[in-house]
Amino acid sequence: MINVDGNKILYSPDVKNLDKTPSRDIFGYLIASQGLTIHTAPLDIVEKLFELKKMSTTYTSYISVMLDNIVWNGDLEEYMCVLGDEPYKFITSEGELVDVKDLSWI
Repeated sequence: MINVDGNKILYSPDVKNLDKTPSRDIFGYLIASQGLTIHTAPLDIVEKLFELKKMSTTYTSYISVMLDNIVWNGDLEEYMCVLGDEPYKFITSEGELVDVKDLSWI
């Protein structure tokens, strides 16, 4: 789903259809919207996911699956590959670099 914020087009998942959204896109959206990048320490990424899980109602079950995949299966690198060098951007499963809204204040 694309939202327009001023003159900038911002990506956000279709929350009414999250089951059809690739988990790496949800991960990219959540982590990039916190201002984190590919250069963020893995432990900081995992801690941020735990924080977001506590605060979210919409994404809780998806974050739980991500954390299971990361902690138990060691899949962090597969998720991290969607993050870029710049904050508030990630690469979707379709290979498009997208901007996301700054939600780091949450």
